[in-house]
Amino acid sequence: MTIVEPIAPEESRLFFGNSYMNAVVIEIAALEGETFSPKQIVEATGLLGSIVHPLIHKLRDAHFLEFVGRVPRERTLLYRIRDNYWWEAARRYAADRQATTERAAS
Repeated sequence: MTIVEPIAPEESRLFFGNSYMNAVVIEIAALEGETFSPKQIVEATGLLGSIVHPLIHKLRDAHFLEFVGRVPRERTLLYRIRDNYWWEAARRYAADRQATTERAAS
C-alpha cells in the first residue's frame, strides 16, 4: 500500500520556487486532461485567485498548459494540459493522493 504524504508549501517552494505551485499542478493533473478554468483551481485548492492566476500563466508560458479560449458570453478563460512526461508523474501523484484519502475515510 502506497502512502502519499502531502507536499508542504515549504517543500513546494524548494522544488518549484513557489509555495503553492505544487497544489495548483496537482489539482490540474487530477482533472485528467479536461479543459479547466482558473476559477475551478481556485475552488479546488482554496487559494486566492491572485495566487492561482499567475501560476497558471507561468505554466502556460513554459508550454505546460495551452490557452483554449473563453466560455461563450463570459470572461472565463479556459486552459488544458499540453501532455508531457512530467504531467504523467503529476497525474499519478494526484491519483495516489486520492486513493490514500479514500482509504483513510473508510
